[in-house]
Amino acid sequence: MSTFEPVADLRSAALRAYERGRLGGALARGAGALVLALPAWLACGRTPIAAACLFAFAATVAAARYIGRELERGAQAGVIAGILPCLFPAVLRLFDPDLCDILFARGPWFCAATGIVAGVILGFRSRAASGAAFWATAILTLVLAATLGCIPAGAMGFLGLAIGVVAGGVPALAARRISS
Repeated sequence: MSTFEPVADLRSAALRAYERGRLGGALARGAGALVLALPAWLACGRTPIAAACLFAFAATVAAARYIGRELERGAQAGVIAGILPCLFPAVLRLFDPDLCDILFARGPWFCAATGIVAGVILGFRSRAASGAAFWATAILTLVLAATLGCIPAGAMGFLGLAIGVVAGGVPALAARRISS
């Protein structure tokens, strides 16, 4: 028996404990994302596409937390930016079940308005990180979360959301670059 075997065993045990902790944190963060977005799914559309978006949202948040670094920062920014478009229709349904339908029937402006706010938030949340991994995860989590709220508006709602995110995000990014 070598004198280095106990050290190797200790390192292996430490690595396993570290990985279990990361996995536990990732599963908890994914479950939190699922619970956070669940009201939007319940209120705005219990369709298979919405269910797929809900679970993809939770899985993306969990995977980004497990991997860490830029992916985790991007997921955090995307979740924060996507909360308004995700949950606002569900909140409207609490006050009046028909209010949400009335707003969506008038066109994609509602999704565009929440997209503008999401774009501004995303633009300013990007201060801490940048790069392809950050942006890919941030946009993916934003889109998955916002999809849950904009499903009643259909394709025009998604177009409005995309235009809104760009319209809000570009000036925020420009302001952030100027102030740096």
